[in-house]
Amino acid sequence: MKVLGVIPARGGSKRVKDKNILPIKGKPLIGYTIEDALSSKLMDKVVVSTDSDKIAGVVKEVYDIEVIMRPAEYAKDDSPIEEALLHAHEYFAKQDFLADIVVWMQANVPIRKEGMIDQVIEKLSYSDADSCVTCCVSQEPVELMKVINDQGMLVPLQNNVKSIRWQEFPKRYLLDGSIVALRADNLYKTRGIRRAHIYLGEKVIPMVQEESIYSLEVDTPHELKLFDYYLERYKL
Repeated sequence: MKVLGVIPARGGSKRVKDKNILPIKGKPLIGYTIEDALSSKLMDKVVVSTDSDKIAGVVKEVYDIEVIMRPAEYAKDDSPIEEALLHAHEYFAKQDFLADIVVWMQANVPIRKEGMIDQVIEKLSYSDADSCVTCCVSQEPVELMKVINDQGMLVPLQNNVKSIRWQEFPKRYLLDGSIVALRADNLYKTRGIRRAHIYLGEKVIPMVQEESIYSLEVDTPHELKLFDYYLERYKL
């Protein structure tokens, strides 16, 4: 069984300029994910997929990892991530490396528990599931959320909700983007279908994160400061 690891890194981040290659404690943000990926014993090949020459240049200068340039049509604001994964899979298939499992790791989710990547791959490999994903517990019950209607008024997202305490609601989980391992076949089966997470298939194994630091997604200046704090606090 062959396993391909893909780290997508699109250029043009809006809230934090050049986010993926921003220097944090002596290395680019994407470097934390690259180092975790390269430490895996189960991934046969790891690649950074980007549309940015600048990102490609920084990565190649610092790390011994292959970088492939993603076509512009797969790197738009509304481009589904599965197209980037398919592009990487097809790129290596043409080189006679046909991966059975594709592992997607977000460059801006930089803190992973040691060995977690291989744990996720093993969980999927020894099962009949379509995918295995890391996730975190959602702290906010969706039933208590509000939306703003056409008249500018705040109204319930769901009507007739009788419970009022969060403990009364079932636990909900959010995919955190840290590690997603999925069977390559499902990427092709669901290609072109626009539906949230359809590429994960019907059988999805959850790997619930033990601590919130492993689900930190860096998208804003505040989250950058939080990441810096975690690095100091946990000596990462």
